[in-house]
Amino acid sequence: MPSWRRKVRPLDLLLVLISLAYPFVVYFGLVHFSPLTVGLALVVFLILRLLLQRHRRARRSEFGIYLAVLAAITVLLMVNELLAIKTYPVLISLSFAVVFGYSLFNPPTIIERFARMMEGELDEQAIRYTRNVTVAWVVFFLLNAAISLWTALYGDLATWTLYNGFISYILIGLMFGGEFLLRQYVKRKKVS
Repeated sequence: MPSWRRKVRPLDLLLVLISLAYPFVVYFGLVHFSPLTVGLALVVFLILRLLLQRHRRARRSEFGIYLAVLAAITVLLMVNELLAIKTYPVLISLSFAVVFGYSLFNPPTIIERFARMMEGELDEQAIRYTRNVTVAWVVFFLLNAAISLWTALYGDLATWTLYNGFISYILIGLMFGGEFLLRQYVKRKKVS
């Protein structure tokens, strides 16, 4: 069965929901607990993600990314507990940028893989298009990481939560939607 059609397990779903709600969990967690307690909860969360990745026999690159994020958060917790908590979205965006960027040098690109799952075979023009979309996502994730880092370093907790828990998701949705509309335009133009 293709990996995208796997049965969703409740624990996997819970971890995804926690990941998506992370900024709000942090915001409310810091109201009731110390930054160290919230940071340690993040470490436990990341260890659980690592164990699930290993249990699923995920690609080494996916496992390596979770391990690198865990190591960075652990080191940052020793330096600045609040910054460690706030840099998680930065590290995730950078991880996506690295994965998408790596695929540019080791084709097929991430977007080409998705396109082949949906469309089957692709011609050269479609492969070029998917490569350009991959570049656009790399740039997007780098810009998102930069803004997330700015909110972590200079924004208050409310600003950080608003950007990382709401605005960044809106921007991701706009990026998906914009690319979808562009793709439809390119397909129509190719047919005519």
